[in-house]
Amino acid sequence: MDVDAVLAELIPQIPENVFTKWLAERVCWVWLDEDDDRLGMTRFEEGPSELVRRRRLKLDPGNITIGLHPRLIEEPQLLRHTLTHELIHASGVLSHSNELHDAVDLIAPGVKISDSKILQDMRDDFLENSRVKSWTCKNCGYEWKRSTVKKPMRCHKCARPL
Repeated sequence: MDVDAVLAELIPQIPENVFTKWLAERVCWVWLDEDDDRLGMTRFEEGPSELVRRRRLKLDPGNITIGLHPRLIEEPQLLRHTLTHELIHASGVLSHSNELHDAVDLIAPGVKISDSKILQDMRDDFLENSRVKSWTCKNCGYEWKRSTVKKPMRCHKCARPL
């Protein structure tokens, strides 16, 4: 998969934000280390205080580097999704807001964990290193092994809120 071609295809689809008009000339990408636990990252090379100033004044953001995990080459749909996410950050949406997630899903919908070996491996690594190994219902006392990243809302046995 040609990441440069995907990048060129995605940039025109990024919603209008404070830095959107500079994306084509300012964004470059690199591969992250193989042992990195992130799928992607966005770095503004000018630094945080200068970034705040440039956002406020709506100035050129300077060079922006997007890092992608090398395993993404195995799953083109997840690569597109991750790259879109990072491009929206590069456009000036710095927080993980509903605005960011809605825009990403519109341009490059996410991948289900059941369809992605990379996401399954990441979930398994997280669960293996997590302090909480099981969930226990305070109402009925039922205990079950943790198999999800997110805490369940209800007990699997009595269905009462946890």
